[in-house]
Amino acid sequence: MDIFLLRHAETDSNRAGLLASGSEDALTEYGYWQAQAIVDGLMQLEIEAILCSPYSRALDTVEPFAKTTGLPVVVQPCLAEGQLILEGSVSHEEPVYMPHASGYLHPVTNERAGAFLRRVRLAQEVIFSQSASKVLVVTHGHMIRELLNSLLALPEKTRFPHDNCGLSLVSVGEVNTVCFLNRAMCSNQAVHRRP
Repeated sequence: MDIFLLRHAETDSNRAGLLASGSEDALTEYGYWQAQAIVDGLMQLEIEAILCSPYSRALDTVEPFAKTTGLPVVVQPCLAEGQLILEGSVSHEEPVYMPHASGYLHPVTNERAGAFLRRVRLAQEVIFSQSASKVLVVTHGHMIRELLNSLLALPEKTRFPHDNCGLSLVSVGEVNTVCFLNRAMCSNQAVHRRP
């Protein structure tokens, strides 16, 4: 199975350099441009299924690609943003979700670290339950970092930086491998400058 982990496009909080933001953080004008700019690259990956966070910044990021391919976007509340966790000894707790005006469930705003880590495990189960062999997962930086740590079974927490619209490929098999596909394609500092 090939799992493509896509971080959402730029938001105001990202532009300001904040490590995390709330569920209402929307894409900037540049973020909308990024979401459109990645469509051609994603088309080449022959993606068969899309899983997405319920937060609007993730949904808005994947919308141009989903419209182009006609693939349905399956929203999974477990893929929502979580908190930065650097220690490895957090106990898992059951996550709590609340209804949101968007119609999707969101994690509670005061979520504990253990509940976020449990959501990471749930996200992994959801990903592996897909019958598709190439799955696009549109989520957030902290979720991507925790998924990579879990999928690679790393002995110590590793911080994997992901720029907005950064795309990583995790190939799951006898040995799980990861490669960064487009760390510069639409990053805030790299090859493409703001239009």
